[in-house]
Formats: sequence, structure tokens, C-alpha cells
Amino acid sequence: MALASQFDSFIFDYGCVLVSDQTEEDKTQMARVMGVDVDTFQELYWSDRLEYDRGSESGYEYWLRLGSQAGKTLSADAIDRLTELDSRSWMHFDEPMWEWIAQLRAAGKPVAILSNMPRELGEALRAQTDRLSRVDHVTLSYELNSVKPEPAIYEHALEGVGTEPGRTLFLDDRITNVQGAELLGIQALQFTSRDEVLLRLRA
Repeated sequence: MALASQFDSFIFDYGCVLVSDQTEEDKTQMARVMGVDVDTFQELYWSDRLEYDRGSESGYEYWLRLGSQAGKTLSADAIDRLTELDSRSWMHFDEPMWEWIAQLRAAGKPVAILSNMPRELGEALRAQTDRLSRVDHVTLSYELNSVKPEPAIYEHALEGVGTEPGRTLFLDDRITNVQGAELLGIQALQFTSRDEVLLRLRA
């Protein structure tokens, strides 16, 4: 494991690290349900997602707000459909990453997931998959009412893996979140691509 062997534990972001980004089909389907074009949908989707991830806004409230901003009145059925499509769009699992997690755990390295994630996705993952049970610890934003890059959410993950910050590696695709971890002394690496990161850590 080379470079990876220098760390006692590993903390992984979820979206765009352990799963692929949303596909164009995912975006198109959700935009169609909302009744807007894809570019407009994407702008609305990410405009204030953190409050939804924090758990201070329900899924119903989130989609109703986005619809209102788009000049649309969404029905309960449309919101249910959007919630389902949204959760499904974050389940394109990157199997080589999950295989590496299994290898790390087999080598005695604790592994955690640390994610800004809305309740609906977290509940769908637990109900429909076994993915969250494939790691030693899970820190999800909606359960703590805290989001990256706030210190509290990193501290929860650190406590879960039980290792010193300087001996813990955190991987996230967003540089802001990487920097948030580094402020607490956690070793962090921006996840640019699976092949590049795995090559670097194994070489």
C-alpha cells in the first residue's frame, strides 16, 4: 500500500468519491419532472443545497423551494418522484473504490464515510443497500446538523475512527472540504480521479 501504509485510518467523502457524479440522464429526468431545462435545474439544485444536507430543511421543503424559484408549483407526487430520482442518482457505486475499502479494512485500517448528505439519501442507502455497513464508521451531515467544512463534522468522524488527525487521511473531491480537514490537522487529499488517487496511494 506504500503511501497508504503511512496512515492509521481513512475517511472518505461519499459523492464523487465512492460513487460517480450524477449522469446526464439523471439530470435530464429530474429537470423534466420539475419542468425546466437541465442548466436551470442544475443551477437551482446546487444554489443552497447545504441547508438540505444539514437537515434544517426537509426534502419536501427543499424541492418546494426549488420549484418556487423556477416559477413552478410542484405536486406531492412530483416531489416524491424528484426525491426518488435524486437518491438514485447518487448510487452509481464506483466498485474499485469499495474494493480498496475492503482491502484497507482487511489490513486493519479503520475506514469511515464523512458526507454532506440529506436524510432522504441516507435512509435510502440504509434501506436499499448495504454500503454504509461496509465501513467502520459513518458521519452524515443531517444526523449532526453540521456540514463540511465546519469543524464539528470532522471531529465526529475522527472520534469514530479513533486515530490521531496526523495519522488519518481524508479524501474529498472539493478543495474547500479538504482545507477544512487540514485546519484540524487531518492529512487530506483532493480526490481528482479514482485512478490517479489509487495510483498515488499504492505506488
